[in-house]
Amino acid sequence: MKKLIFLIFIMSVSLFAKGVDGFEKIKTFSATITESSDLNNQKKAKEYHILALLPNQLKKEMISPAINKGEIYLYKGGNKTIYYPLLEQTIEQKIDENENYTLKFIRDLSSHTDNQNFKLVKSNDQVKEIIYKDGITIKFESFAMINGIKFPTHVKVFDNSMEISDLIIKDIEINIPVSKEDLSIDEIIKN
Repeated sequence: MKKLIFLIFIMSVSLFAKGVDGFEKIKTFSATITESSDLNNQKKAKEYHILALLPNQLKKEMISPAINKGEIYLYKGGNKTIYYPLLEQTIEQKIDENENYTLKFIRDLSSHTDNQNFKLVKSNDQVKEIIYKDGITIKFESFAMINGIKFPTHVKVFDNSMEISDLIIKDIEINIPVSKEDLSIDEIIKN
């Protein structure tokens, strides 16, 4: 579920950008995200940095909690690579159906095709929330103008009517230079 929430967030950023100045204008972005979640009455907080090369490459590096610090998750197409620095171990996996489904939305949105699996709720031409057929709802609480594009800075994720995650997004940069080395696990491990 955590992977789904994170990637739904990435997809929701894409949806929002499409409605403002055009999704096609965002080629890369980075941000630091503080996520608070409440699953099964257990509160958890984590912080991570993301770097995205759209439409289908993403790097997530854990900042906290301390036990996860330095873990790196690379998503490329239908594959995921996880690097655990404490174990000096790399694991490669196929992205599960939910992750792949979300990355597909990012690709679909860049071509501006409609999809029947979600509904956008807008007010004054601004996306307020995204409601998915599977019961997940993304609510946008606040935005910042970054390079002429309104980018979410506070997002809440609900599963049906229950809030499951609260995301604070900061240090946002759009269309920054990203090299192949930035998204290569071998290069990341070397550094």
